[in-house]
Amino acid sequence: MIKVGLVGYGFMGHMHAQCHEAAGARVAAVADVEPDKRREAEEKLKCLSFAGLDELLESMEVDLVDICTPTYLHEDLVVAAARAGRNIMCEKPMSLTVKSCDLMIKAVEKAGVAFMIGQVIRFWPEYQVIKEILDSGRHGRVEWMSARRLSPPPTWAWQGWLLDPARSGGAVLDLHIHDLDYIQWLLGLPKKVLATAAPGPQGGLDSVMTLAWEHESGAKSAAEGSLYLAPGFPFNMALLVACEKATVRYDSAASPTLVVYPFEGAPYAPPLPEPNIGASSETQGNIGSLGGYYNEIKYYLDCLEAGRKPGVVTPEGARESVRFSLAVAESARTGKIVDLG
Repeated sequence: MIKVGLVGYGFMGHMHAQCHEAAGARVAAVADVEPDKRREAEEKLKCLSFAGLDELLESMEVDLVDICTPTYLHEDLVVAAARAGRNIMCEKPMSLTVKSCDLMIKAVEKAGVAFMIGQVIRFWPEYQVIKEILDSGRHGRVEWMSARRLSPPPTWAWQGWLLDPARSGGAVLDLHIHDLDYIQWLLGLPKKVLATAAPGPQGGLDSVMTLAWEHESGAKSAAEGSLYLAPGFPFNMALLVACEKATVRYDSAASPTLVVYPFEGAPYAPPLPEPNIGASSETQGNIGSLGGYYNEIKYYLDCLEAGRKPGVVTPEGARESVRFSLAVAESARTGKIVDLG
């Protein structure tokens, strides 16, 4: 059984802990700066707890370190885990700068450990099916796609870090990156980006709209995201893909959520590979489903068991999503087109 050292036992740490248990791993230790979180982890998970990662690594052996802390802490924790020779899973985004991502990649390459960033949308059931449909080519090439991700303020975050742009990167790096990552995974990176944004109360780019073109596939894309809508607004994510021979629509608020509309023939709702794991029983955030989180964690654990490096999300791919997101933020701040080359 794989032994996990979980760093950060907040909203995302609770999600990951439940998924590790369901996937057959054991959370053997939790590191968290909050004493009440450590006590909660000890009671619920029957594990050891520590105030920090260094103490955890010095005190016990774990097979992997799962980092579920605020983004601004990722670099130091990943480097420390790599130097200790531990395999690493880390929540998205990888970090706040490309330079920081490069330092992390260098550290894990030197250590020879398996490293994956939790770009969970690549593992979300509807998005998995869309990828399969597009990869099959049966509806022709993608001409353009449009993504949407809208949320009320993430008030559950520890010390309000998500709404602090210095610690989270604002909506662009924390929320919008989900769709930018998925777009670049399907279409390749764009060469040109133009974005506009509305600042939140702390000055972050908390609502953003992006146009991108000259993707490697030749398609065009658009995306919008906000984490500062009214508190009662229901979280929503959606995707529209215009292919040569069909239109694919996903909307988390619709039923069925995913429908394909061919140019010839009747619309159909593809079956979804939804894991039988259900909803989280103890999270506070905007998504309660464990399905995508379970899929990514099970995939990573399977990679460790098989002795192979994760390929669905590579460190280099996660770095490129940060680079794409930072180009969007630069364009939104300057009002100019940013060339990603």
